[in-house]
Amino acid sequence: MRKIGFIGCGNMGASMARAFSLSSHDLKLFLYDSDTDKSTELASELKAQAVNSVESLIKQTEMTILAVKPQILPLIYPILSKLKENHSYISIAAGVSINSLSKGLNSNQIIRFMPNIAASVSKAVTAVAYSPEADELFIQLANDLAFACGTPFPLAENLFPAFIGISGSAIAFFYQFLHAVALGGTKEGIPYAQSLAISSQTFSGAIELMVESGSSPQEIITKITSAAGTTIEGIAALESGGMNAAVMDAVSASSQRARDLEKN
Repeated sequence: MRKIGFIGCGNMGASMARAFSLSSHDLKLFLYDSDTDKSTELASELKAQAVNSVESLIKQTEMTILAVKPQILPLIYPILSKLKENHSYISIAAGVSINSLSKGLNSNQIIRFMPNIAASVSKAVTAVAYSPEADELFIQLANDLAFACGTPFPLAENLFPAFIGISGSAIAFFYQFLHAVALGGTKEGIPYAQSLAISSQTFSGAIELMVESGSSPQEIITKITSAAGTTIEGIAALESGGMNAAVMDAVSASSQRARDLEKN
C-alpha cells in the first residue's frame, strides 16, 4: 500500500484527494490542513486518516502533495526541510519553481503538477514537470496519480504560465461563457435552469464531435455556418463585441500573472 500525504484540503487538494481515492491504486491517504474541520470532514468522506501536524504526516508517508497557496510555502519550509531529507513532494502551487521548492524543502525529489478543479471528477488536464534528479519510481507513481485526476501533459516548466492561461484559469473562462450563453437563452424566454442544461449539453456534444472527428474548431464552424443564416449573425455579433481578442487577452493576463508570481 502506497502512503500519500496531503498538506492542504482546500478546493484543489480535496479534488485531487477524491480523484486518488477513486483510482484503482492501492493507496492510503493522510490529510493535514490548518483548518482541522476540513481535513477531518474530508478524511471521513474518503476513509482517509486526518493528522494534526505536518510532522506526523511526513513521518507516515512516502510522498506528499503540497496543495497550499504559494504564499504559505515559505511558512512551512523551515519545518519540512528538517523532517526528512529528499522526501518526495508534488507541488500544485502556481508560480513556485522546482528550483525554489528544492531549496526550500531540502529535497531533489520534486514534481510540479498544475491541475484544474475538474480533478474532482477525474477530468482534469494536468501539466507535469519533473526535477532532473527525480527517480523513476517517483515519476511513475506521480504519473499514475496524474492519470487518476484526468489527462496529464508533460510540459517544460517555463511553459507552465501559458498552461495556466489555457487550462488552470481558462476553465473559469469557460464557465463564464457558459453562464453568458444560458443568460442569453433566458433573455429569449427559456428559464435559466433549462437554458443552462441545454447549453451545457450542447457544449459537451461539441467537444465530443471535435475529438471524435479530428476536425479543428474552425472546420466545424465552417460546416455549420450557412450563408445569411442564424449562426453567421451570432458570430458577427461576437466579433463585433471583440470576443476573440478578449479571450486571448484573458489567457495572456492569467499567464502573465503566473510569470509575475514566479518572480516573487
